Amino acid sequence: NILDRMNASGKQMVVFYGSQTGTAEEFATRLCKEARHYGIAAMSADPIEYDMESLKVLREKEDHIAVFLMATYGEGEPTDNAIQFHELITNDETDLEGLNFAVFGLGNSTYEYFNKMGKDTDRLLEKR
Repeated sequence: NILDRMNASGKQMVVFYGSQTGTAEEFATRLCKEARHYGIAAMSADPIEYDMESLKVLREKEDHIAVFLMATYGEGEPTDNAIQFHELITNDETDLEGLNFAVFGLGNSTYEYFNKMGKDTDRLLEKR
């Protein structure tokens, strides 16, 4: 689970990325490096490699933040590696109250569904 990995490595921030082409993954890595300049220990994480239900226990970590760098794929869908995460946050049963988070959407403004996943992720996490 993500909390165990963060605690074992002394991280305060996890940067999840939803990426189809690698751009969001690259930005996640860069954001983690930049965080070090501000004294924040951070790690990047591919959401497909974790049980995203473990976000619920991340709330137990006093100084935590989860950042979501989300690209939009196709007609406004999540990227392949973010499908399970998207299913979790669209489920009305999911309770993520108390999760400290930030969302950064990536996309091309010429696309019809520009930044849809970033907008949806922010709205759905705020609701949970």
